[in-house]
Amino acid sequence: MMRQVRLVCIIISLILLGTGCSSTQHMISEEVLSDSVPFEEKLSSFQIPSVQVSYPDVYYDGRAWRDRLIELVEGAEDYLITSAFLASSSEELEELYSALARKAESGVRVYFVVDGTGPFDMTETRFHLIPLKFLRESGVHLLEFNSISGARLVSGLNLLYRDHRKFLIVDGKHVALGGMNLNYISIGAENEQLQRDSMYEFISPELSSLILDYFVPWWNEQTWDEIDRDDFTVDETSLEGKETYQGWYVNQEPKSAQISKLIGSLLSEADHSVQVLPFLPFMDEEMITAFRMAQERGVEIQMIIPFDRRVTNRKGIEYMTKDLLDMGIDLRIEEERAETQRLLHEKLLIVDERYVLIGSTNINYRSMNLAYENSLVIDSPELAQQLKLHFEELYEGTVPITEEMAEGWHTLMNWPRFITAFFGG
Repeated sequence: MMRQVRLVCIIISLILLGTGCSSTQHMISEEVLSDSVPFEEKLSSFQIPSVQVSYPDVYYDGRAWRDRLIELVEGAEDYLITSAFLASSSEELEELYSALARKAESGVRVYFVVDGTGPFDMTETRFHLIPLKFLRESGVHLLEFNSISGARLVSGLNLLYRDHRKFLIVDGKHVALGGMNLNYISIGAENEQLQRDSMYEFISPELSSLILDYFVPWWNEQTWDEIDRDDFTVDETSLEGKETYQGWYVNQEPKSAQISKLIGSLLSEADHSVQVLPFLPFMDEEMITAFRMAQERGVEIQMIIPFDRRVTNRKGIEYMTKDLLDMGIDLRIEEERAETQRLLHEKLLIVDERYVLIGSTNINYRSMNLAYENSLVIDSPELAQQLKLHFEELYEGTVPITEEMAEGWHTLMNWPRFITAFFGG
């Protein structure tokens, strides 16, 4: 056992040397915590662009999002871009992937990004996994980001960087962001195997343009299959006659500080309430401090940790709770029951029943430092109220984490699971 612990320590030390200082230190920086600078000015100074978006259609059921996604694919006329982190076909998803292939064959430009960890998916998807290379035969421009192979070991610690983003753009009009992958457990499974998650569909030419501005040069850096930004038009009239809401969009690269600054600013802005679904809350000291500072100002903070039936992840999270209790917040964990066998994969932050943070970002060290992520803040009391009701429904199925529970989970046996998930979760 001690030899294993020493080996893990050596590996983690190498990772720390490679990753450098944590970007989460910006969550408690002077510029983020300043009371004299309004929230919007902070984000502008951090070069976080603002956008106007429609009120979103919200999907909590993966199979409902799959059906809507098929409609959007079949309606595409010019181009379709999607990034999905984990994506693979299966019997249940054949209709979706067939629709993508048909669109590419018809002349619609289809760009599909999947992370290189896809073939190593260890969820129930591994029993329903059909790799996506067949899409290339139909003309789909398929990019596997940072594939894991012996030949790429020369990349060293860069292999840690993953593309965790989940987004969709169709013809510069329809835009979707959220937490759902395009694999079996996210949008194909039934009953207890289907994850609980969320996707948000918007109409927004500004958000479409921003994502395209980030995507095109990034795509050209990854492949010889180069594209030109001018070839992707945006429907500038699509929001006419619709009520709009102000938002701020972050496309984060590994080791940058944009999302740390965004979440730190939201916590600093909070006046009375914060509700959080972090998914895998493997937080470092700066992140814990940021939440504690908001709580010490009198902000009521509620955080729900999902029940994870995957033993390694669950034990790792349980080990982490002793440190999380230092936040001094209302820290809850879902009870083990039939409903929670469906993993709660959602990422959400609600501030003062006004600001809503959605996207792909888990509120943890890995998302802040070692992954491409995207997040969108929306200033909408109406949407915040809708999502608060959703949060409260989840809250009813939780119990508070006590010091006694956390002490019982904080064992040497659980530490390797914690440290592995801290950097790899």
